[in-house]
Amino acid sequence: MRLAKACLPYLAAFLAWAAFTGAARLALGPLLAPDPWTVLRRVWGLCASLELFRGLGTTVLRGLAGAFLANVAGALLGALAGRSAWALRLAGPLVAGIQSCPPIVWITLVMVWAGTGALVPVAAVFAATVPFVFSTVAQGVMGLPERLLAVGRLYGVPRLRTLAWVAAPAVLPYYLAGLSTVLATAWKAAAVAEYMGSPDGAGAAIYWSYARMNMEDLNAWAFSLIAMGLALEALIITPLRRRAARLSAEGA
Repeated sequence: MRLAKACLPYLAAFLAWAAFTGAARLALGPLLAPDPWTVLRRVWGLCASLELFRGLGTTVLRGLAGAFLANVAGALLGALAGRSAWALRLAGPLVAGIQSCPPIVWITLVMVWAGTGALVPVAAVFAATVPFVFSTVAQGVMGLPERLLAVGRLYGVPRLRTLAWVAAPAVLPYYLAGLSTVLATAWKAAAVAEYMGSPDGAGAAIYWSYARMNMEDLNAWAFSLIAMGLALEALIITPLRRRAARLSAEGA
């Protein structure tokens, strides 16, 4: 029963997609809107040829690379800004500017400077996700229990032990909440950047399907990206958010 309840929303989403595809087929014709079973057969064909796994794997790896760089830079800047009001005032407008800038600007600039390739999606993911890491880490650091830190300094507690026992547990809920948003954004930003400026990956496959008006491939890749997003949401992102909420409640 638990498994059935967990699968029911995904079954409802699949049926809604099938109904939408069927309605589009009636309105536009089979050339522009293939039926769901044709799309699923094409997805199976892409799986059998390993093309689907190569495309999705490339997109995910680029998204993870950009997210890793964003976590390193955002965590360092956020920790510094959280402990220093001067650093927060200095870095705040810069991070806000990056966050408010549309991704297409970064994609276009990187394409002009470095050409098409893997650097375009990695840079786009970095620019799209580093503000989330910065803001959540800075918020967590600003909420550190100053009394415990002062007691630690008074009794000569080593700094590494203070970081492990006081700072890390206090910042972790904020960081996990930001990390879930970063992971939810990374692969989508990578796919968009690949569509515009990369010769491979799932986003590039969607572009070439559109350019060739191959609607079966276009729908198959779109379905696969949505399915991958749902899998990431269920297996990684939602557990991270629940863990962050549970840690916040325990801290409170």
